[in-house]
Amino acid sequence: MSEWNKQQMIEIAEHGADEEVRRQLGKMTTVDRRVVSRKETIGYMLFDGSAGFNIDQQRELFIDSILKIHLNQQSLFNVFAGVWDVVDDIVIGGIIEKTRTRWGKFVPYFFFAGIPFAALVSLFWLLPLFFSPEHINDRDYIPKFIAYVALELLIETVTNFRNVATSGYLSTVTPYPSDRRRLLAITKYCNLFYAGVPNMIIEFLLDFITNGLIKDAAGSGGSALIRRVLMTFGAGTGIVSGLVVMWYSTVAKERVRQSIRVPKIGESLRVVFTNKPVLMYMISNALGSFNTGIFTNSYYRWVLFMTTFDTISGIPSVFFQPLGFAKYNKFSAKYSTRTLYMLGQTVAKTCYIPMFLYGMFLKKKDGTRFFQNRWTMLPIAALWEIVFACFQGINYISTDEIRNECNDYIEWKTGCRNEATLSVASTILCKIPQRVNSIITPKLKLWIGYDADAYPEGRPQSEPAQKWIFAMSTLIPACLALLSILPMFGYRIDKATRDKMYAELNERRSALAEKISATEGAES
Repeated sequence: MSEWNKQQMIEIAEHGADEEVRRQLGKMTTVDRRVVSRKETIGYMLFDGSAGFNIDQQRELFIDSILKIHLNQQSLFNVFAGVWDVVDDIVIGGIIEKTRTRWGKFVPYFFFAGIPFAALVSLFWLLPLFFSPEHINDRDYIPKFIAYVALELLIETVTNFRNVATSGYLSTVTPYPSDRRRLLAITKYCNLFYAGVPNMIIEFLLDFITNGLIKDAAGSGGSALIRRVLMTFGAGTGIVSGLVVMWYSTVAKERVRQSIRVPKIGESLRVVFTNKPVLMYMISNALGSFNTGIFTNSYYRWVLFMTTFDTISGIPSVFFQPLGFAKYNKFSAKYSTRTLYMLGQTVAKTCYIPMFLYGMFLKKKDGTRFFQNRWTMLPIAALWEIVFACFQGINYISTDEIRNECNDYIEWKTGCRNEATLSVASTILCKIPQRVNSIITPKLKLWIGYDADAYPEGRPQSEPAQKWIFAMSTLIPACLALLSILPMFGYRIDKATRDKMYAELNERRSALAEKISATEGAES
């Protein structure tokens, strides 16, 4: 605090009215408090990590090459699933928005989502056990497709309950932005290791199997061994995640009180869609959801036959990873959330452009392009991983924090919190491009000549397919990232506005807490 500010505070303390003293004291003592305990922090870390404690990065491999659902059937299903997604999101958002319980608005849904999630995910990964080898190998077998569709829809519904509740809960766990950012920084950094363990193990096992380092004792081939590994880890991680979610519901606390009046759904939607900063964020988020469905992990697997390539190339980046997480609160004190969000969303992905040019236009003496060889791609991939690591903390934290800021902005402007509606509205806008992606991606795979059986059998993709896989996993995502960030120039919550908003919200929330306590006391 400057000398001038100190003198001003002394003057207010000695001669100011009681209301002015209380207001200034609130600004000085409440904005940066810590209220989330160590036990809750560890619990939230495990809870947040449970969403990634899975092998979902292998779902595409499982569906295409193990369960063997035809690409055309996948595309057809995704049309229906897109409609289901929108309808079920609206219903779920309405249910959660109206919830008022002694445990809070969101926490009860953690408890009731845990066991169903574990059961459904386990059944999904164990589906091959319920069909004969003949039917598994038949890509047009209808009963298998129906079972796949039913489980996908049920998992989607339970997951949506959990996701909407989680999204809203994070903005209520503490009323203090710095406390929330501290919680996010610890959680996101620790989960780089905890949540990624199952997938890292799977990637090494897949590389060992496809490169002949692990062989099936029964002599049934690498495809059968990959199938058993995926079923075991898929079901196991699903059970662990479900139990963690259920346990966390017993320690979770909501500290930002909801308004006594339950908002109407139509009113909540109007509030969300008429706030310009909120709308700009949702449009940017939606544009960022467009992708080719083919990512760098796909390229590493299908072209380089090395699923662990990103892990190995990322070893030097480990030393840079803590930077964004440890310094986020300091960056936030200097820059707006919008600025940090825009940097986190674009910097690393933009660096895909030089990676693409390097891999596509440079050739070895034998005529093969650099992107087709592990050793030539290793240095450029390592450099990209370092850039990504430097901005990883900023990206992860700002993605959650800007959504929390939008929730608080709505409360600041209207006096009501609409976390579930904002989550659903944003999710629906995102799911439209996501479902377009899921419909188009199987068609794109057919168009570029992708062979779903090539990887498990150890065969390379065709030359044209390899080029398209590389372009779709690097160049196109970079262009889409730059496009998605344009609406954020209309997000008009700068640092000064943000600080003013939280100072005023702290005063209002204290008054609301007193009013609710008085109401509850009168009822008892």
